[in-house]
Amino acid sequence: MELMISDEQEALVETVRQWLERHTDLVAAHADRGEAALARPEDFRAAAELGLVGLLRTAEGGSHADLALIVEELGRAASPLPLGQAGLVCRALDEAGLAPDVADQAAMGAVLVVPVVPEPGKSLVKASHGPDDGLTLHGRIPVVIGAPGADRLLVAAVSAGGDPVLALVASNAPGLSRTVRTSLDITRDFAAVTLDGVQAEAGAWATVPQETVDSLGDALALHHAADALGAADRLLVMTVRYVQERQQFGRVVGGFQAVKHHCANMAVDVESARVTVRAAARALDTGDTGARRVRVAEAAVIAGEACSRVAGTALQLHGGMGFTWEHDLHLYLRRIKTGELLGGTPRHHRARLLDLVA
Repeated sequence: MELMISDEQEALVETVRQWLERHTDLVAAHADRGEAALARPEDFRAAAELGLVGLLRTAEGGSHADLALIVEELGRAASPLPLGQAGLVCRALDEAGLAPDVADQAAMGAVLVVPVVPEPGKSLVKASHGPDDGLTLHGRIPVVIGAPGADRLLVAAVSAGGDPVLALVASNAPGLSRTVRTSLDITRDFAAVTLDGVQAEAGAWATVPQETVDSLGDALALHHAADALGAADRLLVMTVRYVQERQQFGRVVGGFQAVKHHCANMAVDVESARVTVRAAARALDTGDTGARRVRVAEAAVIAGEACSRVAGTALQLHGGMGFTWEHDLHLYLRRIKTGELLGGTPRHHRARLLDLVA
């Protein structure tokens, strides 16, 4: 039953898929763009007008299951838009009671705010109390999706007393620098964020329960898995179509038994990833901490490895065509392989899962 989605969710998926087809330009990903951002502000605003950014806010009535479906479509389209990250920020700002005006602007697409959260096991940004009830931030997060084009950043930090903190800072604040990162994935925008004495004003930061930061980290890990699922599903469709057209020895290669077996294995991997991702998204909606941790770890392990296998098999079944720069296959392969390393690797989440269930 974890695979089943409602009629309303099916309509949401179809709407988002059609919209992304019109607003995603893979030619730009192929091009040498230097440090120019792929995500266009006008596209982000248009997505926000559809209600995709503020989906998790109480007034909108959306769910993590809904947002995961949107992120899956982003992966299918290889879109650079950080809609999942922006949606989680809106929810986090509301829950922390931070900057309601910024949350409203973000939900409307007037500003782009992305979370700055370290990978599991890495050090949080250090926070110390500054003048006028402000907060001073020090630290560096090596990889932040969407940071190059962000207007503000929501930073997860830890105070001198060990308390978790969320702080909202402007991307052009004194002491904050963003270094555009060139990664294997060329379909999204990445940057390293360095905070050297950045000031968060009073009212722009709040001490939060550890569970708030943990839940945000789990939701981000789930979105990496959902994004990979969408990309893997697209590769499956592309590969099945290709082997039905490509001929060798006087017959289509899809007619060979070995090729059929590979395609069947790809389909099994995609469905395995889908059921774990959707189960994890529903666990986030229940508010059950134990179930959320287990389900997210399962999704990161199973979907991460399954989607990686799909990408490798797709490359092999496309033969020489799959290795060409002009073909879109490598864009999805790069995206999946990069996503496998974000939000905690499958190896990290497997160890975490063993700790949770042992």
